[in-house]
Amino acid sequence: MNEDLDPLFGEAVDYVATKKYTSADDLKEHFNIGYNRSAMLLEQMEEMGIVSWESDNGIIRYRVIIPLASGITGQVTKEFKPNSSSINAKQGDSKILGYDSFEWIMACIAFIIILVIFVSCSGKSPSPKEDYCSDDKMAYIYAEKLISSNLKSPSSAKFASYYDVKSTQLEDCKFNFVGYVDAQNSFGAMIRTKFSVTVRYDQNKDTYYLERLDM
Repeated sequence: MNEDLDPLFGEAVDYVATKKYTSADDLKEHFNIGYNRSAMLLEQMEEMGIVSWESDNGIIRYRVIIPLASGITGQVTKEFKPNSSSINAKQGDSKILGYDSFEWIMACIAFIIILVIFVSCSGKSPSPKEDYCSDDKMAYIYAEKLISSNLKSPSSAKFASYYDVKSTQLEDCKFNFVGYVDAQNSFGAMIRTKFSVTVRYDQNKDTYYLERLDM
């Protein structure tokens, strides 16, 4: 796996593959991780074409594109079907307490897996509460998505990086960003548009809203 991916990426993909829609809140609650990490995991999935971002009345969610049947993480379980030669060979295998060696090996593997899961879960400590009301980096990530929903071709949008925009915290939980975005117009030509956007983080609903957009 690419070393730039989050170590939790594989498990997160397996989880969202069972769903039709997901969100940063969904991953945050399921894996007991911070909101920032949940959003970054979805960003990585979006870049790899696993999920697609959608905005419904200012509420951000992700539609899962790749179904579970496609085997996203490459883990394929094959049913063991013995042939006639293996059946004959099995008859000569030694048995321990009435069980075949193969059955003992499988039982040991299952026990080790259960033990590892138990130890990893018991050692997990609660994640510290994130302060999104002062996190302008996360606010800018959602500002980009909210701006994209107002473009002719959202998929072609290339935003100025966080370090190239002017960021101002207007008040607690409210941010303003001034920057630019390159995107295709109605004729397919790439044009640069300056923007000034104000987004607000709602602590009660744990989501971001677009308050003002000038383009």
